[in-house]
Amino acid sequence: MIGLDPRLRCAFELLQGADTVADIGCDHGKLTAALLLDGACRKVIAGDISPDCLNKARDVIDRYALNDRAEPRLGSGLEIIAPGECDAVAILGMGGELIVELLEASPQVVSGMDRLVLQPMSGIEELRQWLYEKGFHVQADRLIASGKRVYQMISAQKADQRDPWPEGFPQGCYLVGYRAFVDREPLLGPYCREQADKRRRQLRQAAGTAGEGRLLREVSQLDEIIKEIEGWN
Repeated sequence: MIGLDPRLRCAFELLQGADTVADIGCDHGKLTAALLLDGACRKVIAGDISPDCLNKARDVIDRYALNDRAEPRLGSGLEIIAPGECDAVAILGMGGELIVELLEASPQVVSGMDRLVLQPMSGIEELRQWLYEKGFHVQADRLIASGKRVYQMISAQKADQRDPWPEGFPQGCYLVGYRAFVDREPLLGPYCREQADKRRRQLRQAAGTAGEGRLLREVSQLDEIIKEIEGWN
């Protein structure tokens, strides 16, 4: 098994069992190689907009003799995929707003997917709200500690109706995942406390500014989640 950091290991686990995966923004190709070497899926289309990154992926594919099951493609987002060609997609390490743009640019491709595995580096609220409002069912919403960061990984699937809003979870809160709350993700409590403390520090500088109201709302939402989590014990 090729070595994966905790973030990529989580993506690997969420993609396991798919037939054909589109690894969008494949970079060094480690996830592509791991999925195939471990038999987690049958085929991977490894896409990247950067020729240099795609060449790195090609090197990994060649090194592990995966050319019969891995196909590198140069291009932007899901534009390199035909509708029905893949049943799962991984889009990792991009901004949430960009991930939304890529999904919206290829609606026919997205509608044929059984699984979207998404890991935004920023714009997490915007991505979660988009998924909820577009009627995607969130299958998993994991928090993964890797180095000094905590990453959030979402697995979603198109559904006929919106997910029911969990009891005890603040209405309209997308700072953290409502599925993480339902599944009682182990890092949810520590992460919410860290985020609430961070916003309290920001409030000292934001008094009287346009951002004060947003920070107050976010602190209130995070405190509400923390209170519910403390009641689980």
